[in-house]
Amino acid sequence: MTHAFDTVSALLPKPLDFVEVAVLERGGIVESRHRGIGALVDPEGKLIDHLGSAKRLIYARSAVKPLQVVAMRRAGLMLEGAQLAVSAASHQGTPQHIALVEAILSGAGLGPDALQCPVAWPGNAAARAEAQAKGETETRLAFNCSGKHAAFLAASVAAGFDTETYLNADHPLQKLVEQVIEEYSGEKILHTTIDGCGAPLHTITVEGLARAIAKFTATDTDVVDAMLANPWAVGDTNSMDALVMKHGMVAKIGAEGVFVIGLKSGHGVAVKIADGSLRAAPLVALALLHRNQLITDTAFGELKIALAVKSLGGSQVVGELKLVV
Repeated sequence: MTHAFDTVSALLPKPLDFVEVAVLERGGIVESRHRGIGALVDPEGKLIDHLGSAKRLIYARSAVKPLQVVAMRRAGLMLEGAQLAVSAASHQGTPQHIALVEAILSGAGLGPDALQCPVAWPGNAAARAEAQAKGETETRLAFNCSGKHAAFLAASVAAGFDTETYLNADHPLQKLVEQVIEEYSGEKILHTTIDGCGAPLHTITVEGLARAIAKFTATDTDVVDAMLANPWAVGDTNSMDALVMKHGMVAKIGAEGVFVIGLKSGHGVAVKIADGSLRAAPLVALALLHRNQLITDTAFGELKIALAVKSLGGSQVVGELKLVV
């Protein structure tokens, strides 16, 4: 699973590989600072803009889910629409999300007991409160990666792969995932561990991740169209990635401060925030696109308003997150 760790360690980001990308102001004073790495590639996969050291290895976390869906499609997954979109999701466990996951499992002749992701409460506050008020317990269906896991299982059934071991790194579906990541990123996987949901998790450079989301958005039109038509299924109605997708750009969050955006033109951008916070990541990604004239002033302005965290003093706004890109 792992190449010589000394080689991997040499490619991991050091503190100075990150640069300041955003600050949070309160009352005219900077209260917090975010450092990050960003990469923007063109349709040929060439790096055309960057922040910090873009050739450093990171864990892409859930930002790699669209690539996992590509592997599932190659294995025979035949989902469409919102069911296909939730396969690439970090959903928030609303009844609508859970219904999609149940439908995927049912279509494969399976039930929720086949899922091997952890149990969780819904991430959506209203859905969580409703579940708790009914005396329900945490479930695997409500876990934010359950759509991906259901699709893993459906793809395994379609391909005739074993469903008990679908999370093993040597499972044929997971080997397909590795092939897709290497093909789309143009890089060899150097290190593999386990993600929070239990699936294999691979290292990739920030530049490689940008290249991968760019290729995905330009070429995998069925999955792209499903995500853009159902952004709520990928996250939630007003999740960071859904807000960006409402403007016609593929977007996906990843844990620990990772965010990617792909354009149908074949451009792609990836961002990793050093402190693991997601609040600055989408704005930094959008800033890289904007300063290269790949999104309009209007779209950038609207998304800055929607995504910039506000500093509140009581009910009064006394500052906000500001880009320094």
